[in-house]
Amino acid sequence: MSSKNKKEVIENMVSISANIKERLAQDRKKIEDISYYKDIKFKGTNFGIEGAYVVKIKDDNVPEKEVNFRKEDNLKQAFIYEIYDENNNLIASVNEHGEVIFDQIYMESLKEKNGPYFNQLDLEDAEFELLEEEQKDAITIKKDELEKIENDKKLEKISRLTGEKDIKSYSEMKTEQKPLFDKLTNKQELDADVRVTQTETLADMIPEIKEKGYVKIGVVYSNPEKGQNGRFSFVGITRDGEIGTIDSLENTEGTTTGQTITSINSRDGSKVEEEQVAGMVRINGRKRAGQEEMLSVKVGQYGILEVDYVRAELSEGKETRYLSGQVETQSLKPTTRDVREFMDRNRNTNMEDELKRARPEINRDGETRIENIDDTASNDIVGPDDILVLENGTETSIRKEAAKAKVSVEDFVRRYNERWGNTPDEKINDIQAEYAEEYDLSRRNR
Repeated sequence: MSSKNKKEVIENMVSISANIKERLAQDRKKIEDISYYKDIKFKGTNFGIEGAYVVKIKDDNVPEKEVNFRKEDNLKQAFIYEIYDENNNLIASVNEHGEVIFDQIYMESLKEKNGPYFNQLDLEDAEFELLEEEQKDAITIKKDELEKIENDKKLEKISRLTGEKDIKSYSEMKTEQKPLFDKLTNKQELDADVRVTQTETLADMIPEIKEKGYVKIGVVYSNPEKGQNGRFSFVGITRDGEIGTIDSLENTEGTTTGQTITSINSRDGSKVEEEQVAGMVRINGRKRAGQEEMLSVKVGQYGILEVDYVRAELSEGKETRYLSGQVETQSLKPTTRDVREFMDRNRNTNMEDELKRARPEINRDGETRIENIDDTASNDIVGPDDILVLENGTETSIRKEAAKAKVSVEDFVRRYNERWGNTPDEKINDIQAEYAEEYDLSRRNR
């Protein structure tokens, strides 16, 4: 493997680590190491992957003596794993029992690409075997080395911002060395290289950022004396901390205060609801096929400014045309890949159907999820009282079906949402048949 390719592999490892370590930390798990393999295959299937990243994960909820015990236990593994492709998309996870759970979104895309061949992969029998690190073209980065690379990158960024070559930590910087933007009040800061969608950063969406040498974007309360209109303005920040205008961002009519938009108000898409924003700016040069793209600002908890990336379907009325997702800032953690793909115009070209599905869901329940408004019906998360329309046109709900089977509604909901790739009729019929068989078996075993 060439040094250039190895560098790209390590860059991807750092990116994967940055995307998942906070999520893992919330569950008291942490990355043990990340390995790259040129080619891996899942035992028991015809399925292989070229260029795969295997993340080895330790669960801190498990005592060390139990981890050591697992190493000699054929039924459990000492670690769990997540497997990613070269675009940092999750392919599958492997639990403590060695069971392979393929990512639904990845499987959908695989099915679309491979058509009839998809059914020949026999993925239900997939087994995971950790490959030998000595395998040709394999690279493994241990957790300590990974953390060192990440810290070096942070210090390199600070050094670029300040012009100082030997900065070892931000706290060592003198006051006059700190970027000028740090001294402003009532502001928010975004990294120009933050990934807004799965394929684009802010710098990709706004070429002017790179042209003017901006490394960060700031959000400040507008100053009419400087010709800034609207309630908020976006400014560019250079490596030296100098502040300049971003002409590609244009305030929309008036201040747009109080404009209603449909917003993904969570990192993972688990909460979609209507909200009013305090201002919006249009991204010039991004209008196409009846669509516009914008950035919105709202004042969140404790007065912290929050920024959303907004897509507008101009065929819809002003009250129903906007759909937005959070943008990572100093105060907001990065969104998940599912949210970034949902908002990506290169992968999800039209949002009209999503907007139309969102309105009734939000009107009924006050909020919804992206799974329930995206174009994949099979991944919908259904609650006990959500209306299900069957093939013959009749309406039912999980609560009604649970009552028919004389079982708990919670168990019926769980079984329904765990099934993937079926129509409501097929899911309900399968579950009812399961209950009937289980009930009959329990009678025979008495």
